Amino acid sequence: MRLLAFFLFFSFSLFAQELPPITNFDPGIYNAGNQNWMMAQAENNHIYIANNLGLLSYNGEHWDLHKVPNASAVRSVLAKDKRIYTGSYMDFGFWKADEKGELNYTSLRNLSEEKILDGEQFWHIEALEEYIIFQSLRRLYSYNRETDEINTINAGNIISNLFKVNNKLYYQVAEDGLYTIENGRIAQVISNTKIKDKPIVGLFSFEDNKMLAVTRDDGLFTIEGSNWQPFQFEDYPLDESIFTAKLIEDQTLVLGTIGNGLHVYNLETSENYQLLQPVINNNTVLSILEDKAGNIWGGLDNGLVLINRKSPFRLFTDISGKVGTVYCSYQFQDNLYLGTNQGLYVKTGVFNDYELIPGTSGQVWSINEIKGKLYAGHDRGIFAIEDNSAIQISDGPGVWEIRGFKDGLLQGHYDGISFWEEGNVKNDPVYLANFDLSSRNLVVENDSTLWVGHDHKGVFKLKINSEVSEVLSEENYSVSYEGGMGLKVFQFNDSIYYSTEDEIYKYDPQTDTFNPENELNNLIKEQRISGISHVLPDNTWWGFGEDNLLYVTRDAFQDRLSAKSAAIPLEYRSIAKGFENISLIGESEYLVGSNVGYTIFSTPLELPSMEDLYINKVSTAALEEDFKSHSLNLDQLELPNSVNNINFEFSIPAYSKLAKPVYSYRIKGFSTGWSNWQRNGSATFENLPAGDYVFEVRGKYNNNISDIAAYAFTIALPWYATTVAIIVYVLLFLLLIFILHKIYTGYYRKQRQRLLEKNKKKLEIRQLESQQEIITLQNQKLESDVASKNRELAASTMNIIKKNEFLIQLKNKLTGANEKEDIQEVISIINKNIAEKDNWKLFKEAFDNADKDFLQSVKKEHPNLTSNDLKLCAYLRLNLSSKEIAPLLNISVRSVEIKRYRLRKKMNLEHDQGLVEYILKF
Repeated sequence: MRLLAFFLFFSFSLFAQELPPITNFDPGIYNAGNQNWMMAQAENNHIYIANNLGLLSYNGEHWDLHKVPNASAVRSVLAKDKRIYTGSYMDFGFWKADEKGELNYTSLRNLSEEKILDGEQFWHIEALEEYIIFQSLRRLYSYNRETDEINTINAGNIISNLFKVNNKLYYQVAEDGLYTIENGRIAQVISNTKIKDKPIVGLFSFEDNKMLAVTRDDGLFTIEGSNWQPFQFEDYPLDESIFTAKLIEDQTLVLGTIGNGLHVYNLETSENYQLLQPVINNNTVLSILEDKAGNIWGGLDNGLVLINRKSPFRLFTDISGKVGTVYCSYQFQDNLYLGTNQGLYVKTGVFNDYELIPGTSGQVWSINEIKGKLYAGHDRGIFAIEDNSAIQISDGPGVWEIRGFKDGLLQGHYDGISFWEEGNVKNDPVYLANFDLSSRNLVVENDSTLWVGHDHKGVFKLKINSEVSEVLSEENYSVSYEGGMGLKVFQFNDSIYYSTEDEIYKYDPQTDTFNPENELNNLIKEQRISGISHVLPDNTWWGFGEDNLLYVTRDAFQDRLSAKSAAIPLEYRSIAKGFENISLIGESEYLVGSNVGYTIFSTPLELPSMEDLYINKVSTAALEEDFKSHSLNLDQLELPNSVNNINFEFSIPAYSKLAKPVYSYRIKGFSTGWSNWQRNGSATFENLPAGDYVFEVRGKYNNNISDIAAYAFTIALPWYATTVAIIVYVLLFLLLIFILHKIYTGYYRKQRQRLLEKNKKKLEIRQLESQQEIITLQNQKLESDVASKNRELAASTMNIIKKNEFLIQLKNKLTGANEKEDIQEVISIINKNIAEKDNWKLFKEAFDNADKDFLQSVKKEHPNLTSNDLKLCAYLRLNLSSKEIAPLLNISVRSVEIKRYRLRKKMNLEHDQGLVEYILKF
């Protein structure tokens, strides 16, 4: 693995450094003052910063500023046992988180028997056993955490600094010397006659029971007993003023200067580098902290800087734009080459800057090692590279890739494939006939077979003649791919593959097809941003996922493929789609090119461990009201129904630039499932309905998923749906039923009484009406009987009259009859009486008397009836048979039947309708 530290001298050398990931925080990000005087890390890994506007805290996701009561600058800070101690202008004390997670300040100044000096400020804090020591310019205040007592040490002169080394406290008094406090006793360690007024800015445990003292302007010294000796260190910046220093665990000395940035020195290897603007926000460093993960924090005169010193990733950022976008790279012997859109660059050794190889300006697409020689595919042809120079050996049109083939080079051009034979003095490549497509992706299977990947037309299998002058046959395999740029043909473990964004297909020689059912494709589960794949000389396969670099190696123990990932954010490997690139530059060491430079890392990755996930704040609000915080320690938060907007803040206190935690959350009982992974460490839910809920959140860091943090809460039912309200509703309902019952009972009682009286009257009326109806019916019956009797009487009278008349007449005639002629005359009289119309008239009148208005009704209904017809109707009305009717009409029975038939016709009766029945209806 390459060395982590790099040298810097002046100017552009800074920009060629491959540095650990560095993050700058300017005051606009953390929203506080620009100066940061001291820093500390608490047990929960949160960072606390003494800022010139107050105490600044950072949990990896959220910045918060906590102002001291007098709103002065905070000059010092120390985190100890869930308390954050701070010193400020004429005050010192501690902060402690309440049940809501909010910091509350407690001043300790009033515990001191000695009054605070006018204008006194507290510049440093250290902890020793049960004591917290606050240092001002004139005094040391010792606070006993167990007894809440404060003792004061007056130095008599200016105290320049306070140090803790090997569980002892040291402080320097100007013009007096270096003192220590041990077992409650003060003793001088080094007199000022030896120190000679050199301000000590750092004091650390050093080799062989020594201490290393870092002075402001005079370099390094060792202290052993009472001996004060200079310590020589190569390239130590004696001409710079050191404001603060920190010796970290691997004997790396970090120096914060006034105006010259941050120096990082390894005292064992003498390796060093310097960080200046614009790599860091400001060149004056006021404080230094090494956190638990080995990161270095720098408190600047304007902002903060974070250096992920132990990160497995190193970044080269082309701040000046001198190099350009890195499209390819190659480590060859001691030189690192970069092919960019501006040319071919080389760095000869780790100490030097990148230099453009003369004559190579322009777009470089590829760098390939073939038979121990290095070649670059360029927009203007092929260049043979040797150290820091290059010779153009082929001037054909743009060359994408170069592959060794027989005794020469195959070139994939913008418009086909050419072959350049080694030793060709004319520099003229021979184009292969019968194929003129862009050939950015070449794979040589054997001396006669080539594979070509084309972004839009798919995969081609070409058969080449022995002279390498033409394509004998061409087979095109269509690709189900709509992404445009990014198809890649490659050879992995002696098999031919091609990859798109969605799938990886393996060639099956038996069926002459590409099949997605293969071990490599089945291993890759993460969505990729491009179809580009790379198989590197160490036989590792690499792809480019949305959140990770994906790589596959063969497990030597189980003889199978194994998939892994390297979490590098897309912003540090961003490049035009289809041109993603990675190269092997050392043993298991890789370089990924991008628009802004490149990233270097080694496998296996030594990544920071997963920190605990914390829910830092829970706040709620009703509609159009401000959010209010709640306790974090409740078993279950109970909220009124109107307070149904809730916000959660959570974090994993991890401070890596490249590996950022992401979060997913849900509310059990409300959410349909886990949310998508998101960078934001907060979640807000609005207008939640009443119910019992549990908020759950989990984090993912370096592809590891944290335990779930949970918070239970209840939103009460609206007042109108509570148990009390329901009881009230039931009581009111019962009362309403009772009242309605009373009202209805009284109403129906009155109605019943009224109805009874009304019905009684109606009954009486009905009885009267019934009696009247009975009388009427009786009258009608009497009238009917009278009418019937009248009819009978009329008929009888008619018969009697007729009979008497006939008999009288007959009597008269017979009385005077003497001859045959007389008898004949009697017969004529009889006949005359039988057929006489007057007899009919008399009969009609008698019939009408017996059956009122019958003949008139029949005549009205059937005006076409004759008098003979009416006679027949009258006889039929009397229900006389044809035989009986015949003598009355003085006709035969058959003639009566004929008359009946004609009568039916005149009355238009249906065939099945009886004549007598019809007449009886009138």
